[in-house]
Amino acid sequence: MTESSNVDFTEAAYRELLKTARGRYAFRPFAAALTMADGILWRHDIDMSPHRALALARIERDEGVTASYFVHLHSNFYNVLETDVVAKLKEVAALGHEIGLHFDPQFRRLAPGDHAGIVRAISLERDILHDAIGAPVVAVSFHDPDLAGFTDLGEDSIAGLVNAYGPRLRKEFTYCSDSNGYWRFKAIGDVLREPGHVRVQVLTHPEWWVPEPMSPRDRVARAIHGRASGAAARYDAALRALDRENRS
Repeated sequence: MTESSNVDFTEAAYRELLKTARGRYAFRPFAAALTMADGILWRHDIDMSPHRALALARIERDEGVTASYFVHLHSNFYNVLETDVVAKLKEVAALGHEIGLHFDPQFRRLAPGDHAGIVRAISLERDILHDAIGAPVVAVSFHDPDLAGFTDLGEDSIAGLVNAYGPRLRKEFTYCSDSNGYWRFKAIGDVLREPGHVRVQVLTHPEWWVPEPMSPRDRVARAIHGRASGAAARYDAALRALDRENRS
């Protein structure tokens, strides 16, 4: 990991990506993905940090664009049903962004051929997410699809949700991602500046985009420590409210 690649993943660099994309493409909602003739789908899989998701959602609002935020119900890094997390996700939706489901088939030990099981599980998690946030859930993306074998499903929509890895999006869209916090292939900015891409799907993970340059490992640690600090602060506040002793 070079210093320049760390600089690529700052909030300032993210804002520049949005400006580059906005200058070349119309930002489209995932709800229109299966019929759009051109434009860009800008998607976030929230693997670790709803707090970072909200920070990016505010930057996008400032830049006059909208994105789609896919929420992971089985993340090891946050609890979708926590009051603070729900509030942040509701604010993301209130800023005009779409909500999607980031579905983990490995959690339920589902195989790609178990169509009925997949539909049933996605429908259940879709409804849980909708109930928690109060916003429509329009699309689904699969967590670690290569590991789970879910990159080649032959359906463009599942349980009424646009499949981010469906055949139309895989075959007819240029795809680029910030997976693992570094550029595994082409950097998103390079793809956006290249000619000839009519339809583009961009995937980012909010935890990678931070105020100052950091290594990927430090960005993960930032999300972990931020969540721990928040939990400790809520505990301290509860004891203060009850006027109880709170010593180390």
